Amino acid sequence: MNTALPFGMDEEDLELELPVLPPRQAAVAPDCPFCGEPMTFIDAEWGCADCNGELIGPETG
Repeated sequence: MNTALPFGMDEEDLELELPVLPPRQAAVAPDCPFCGEPMTFIDAEWGCADCNGELIGPETG
């Protein structure tokens, strides 16, 4: 048993090859329709943290 590997990991797991993903093309942030400031990418959508305050953020279940 090799103690250098994490629990449940075999020697064969080290030989996995993951595909190389293409770089993500970032778009220019749209302006908020209410305040006119550039929006930020929050929780997989464009959103304005200033206008939404604490009501915007990741879903925690």
